[in-house]
Amino acid sequence: MKRIVMWVLSGIFMLLAAYSVYTVVHQDPAELKVSGQAHYMNNRNISKEPVQSLEGQKLELSRELSADINIINFWASWCEPCNQEMPELIQYNQEKPNHIKLIGMNVQDKEKGRTSFLNKYQPDYPIVIGSERMVKQYKIYNIPTTIFVNKEGRVLTTYVGELEAGKLETLIQEVEGRS
Repeated sequence: MKRIVMWVLSGIFMLLAAYSVYTVVHQDPAELKVSGQAHYMNNRNISKEPVQSLEGQKLELSRELSADINIINFWASWCEPCNQEMPELIQYNQEKPNHIKLIGMNVQDKEKGRTSFLNKYQPDYPIVIGSERMVKQYKIYNIPTTIFVNKEGRVLTTYVGELEAGKLETLIQEVEGRS
């Protein structure tokens, strides 16, 4: 009888372990969204790590933060959610208030993919290239990831996942209260 109970308990444990692994592996990107105090970068200053312009010049990201609220969107050409959100970001950039600046940060990409992506969407806001080191410093584990930064360079909030217009507006209202 003890053996049967042990086998049943072992079976239940194995099913729970398998289910846990399955849910982590198949997690919906919508469930990865982070805002508020949860993300590592929130309430920290942005990195001094230089970024690169599309023309190959080294830039200090903090010097590009000219608006009260700066939205830095980390993307890659091979990222399907990045492809989905790009038209929304371009439209938002055309309608946004003057106290907000949008910056695209291309990461983990090859030049050919980046060029094709930019030719396809033709974003009308600044695009810079971030290094692998910067991705690690910012603890960017999923893309797209978007950080909201004040003009002093402090990260106000972070959002992981595809930004839809309604969510973007909600996050902006949230950070306007903290900037």
